[in-house]
Amino acid sequence: MSASAEQATPLAALARAQDALPGGPGWAEWRARALERLLALGLPTPRDDAWKYTNLRILGKRTLVPALPRPLGTVALDVLPPVAGPRLVFVDGRFHPGLSAGALPAGVTLTPFAALIERGQPALLGPALTGPDPSAIDVRIRLLNACFAVDGAVLAVAPDTAVAGPLQIVYVATGGGAYPRTEVELGAGSALDLIEYHVAADDAEAFVALASDLRLGPGARLTHSCFQLAGAHTVLLDDAKVTLAADARYRHRLVALGGQVARLDLRVALAGHGASAELAGLFLADGRREHHVRTLIEHRAPGTRSDQSYRGVATDRARGSYDGKVIVHPGAAGTESRQSSRNLLLGREAAVDTRPQLQIETDDVKCSHGATTGALDEQVLFYLLTRGLDRDTARALLTYAFLGEVLGLLAPEALRRAVEARVLGRLPAAALIREFLA
Repeated sequence: MSASAEQATPLAALARAQDALPGGPGWAEWRARALERLLALGLPTPRDDAWKYTNLRILGKRTLVPALPRPLGTVALDVLPPVAGPRLVFVDGRFHPGLSAGALPAGVTLTPFAALIERGQPALLGPALTGPDPSAIDVRIRLLNACFAVDGAVLAVAPDTAVAGPLQIVYVATGGGAYPRTEVELGAGSALDLIEYHVAADDAEAFVALASDLRLGPGARLTHSCFQLAGAHTVLLDDAKVTLAADARYRHRLVALGGQVARLDLRVALAGHGASAELAGLFLADGRREHHVRTLIEHRAPGTRSDQSYRGVATDRARGSYDGKVIVHPGAAGTESRQSSRNLLLGREAAVDTRPQLQIETDDVKCSHGATTGALDEQVLFYLLTRGLDRDTARALLTYAFLGEVLGLLAPEALRRAVEARVLGRLPAAALIREFLA
């Protein structure tokens, strides 16, 4: 089958699906334009450099048509960590008040994305139809979301508001297409901890295309933790854009354990003097799962800093990738940037690709990057065997230690402990490892 035929197959029914979506003429026109451009570009394929590591052939066997509202059975949210604080739950991209809990703290306002559709405000989506910016990661998943987003969270934090405790957003997929939207606006001097979860039942053949826009005002602080527990038959494509004003600070934490094919595209623009970003994440891919991370950090102003640290583990026949690029634009003197990608292969047919990149267009910078992919250190493994551990336990302990650098960055403690437990549950000899950690 040709590339154009592969792209056309999953897109064929989408034009008809748009007619059933909510919104007035303004939204209908916006969606039609987005779909027209998407059809012209086609869905991503491995022939595209930005998608060379991601196998999306599975989309030809999935429906991308948005899931219709349906009577909801039991949604198992007991897999989520027992983190206190308000929780907003979206099922197949739509807000579900019955599963949500807790009141928003003072200084935080929530406007359902569905309400903006009813008001006829498509301009909130920004320049999605006029790009792409030459330095953008890709626009097609964002265009797909623009075609079919019907709900999501639009959060605003008032200036000089330090929100006590985390705010949680839960995205649940039950099957079919889901296109949630997340918009976060932090006023000057504000601070927020945002925890984002992705869950789905293992038997749900779901497709999720999430688009997020996060904007931090001068001096704002945002810690954004993503815990991905999607089902074994879920395809999850997450496109996030973050813009930082002067002296703003963004911290992103990713733990990816679920999904059949899961990918994060994260673009961070350090647009103001003194802005900084710290990105850290891990994926643990087993069976035939695929986990992919692609980042783009743009240093657009002087005195900006970025730090990236990613860890990947692939076992069995699983695949993964880290594709990260840092651009230091003209005028961004005093930039400091570090990239680190380390990966473990624990199966003969497992594979992880890594591609760190630096593009420096000014002087007076400190930039470094490094990447490694390989097996466990045989000398360290031999030492543990001589201390009486069996091989499986020794390998699991070293694997856990390898991921520990990222796990230790998670907060609050309830989240960290829950994630540690889930990671341990995916490793052999979990009980013995817990004894070592006690």
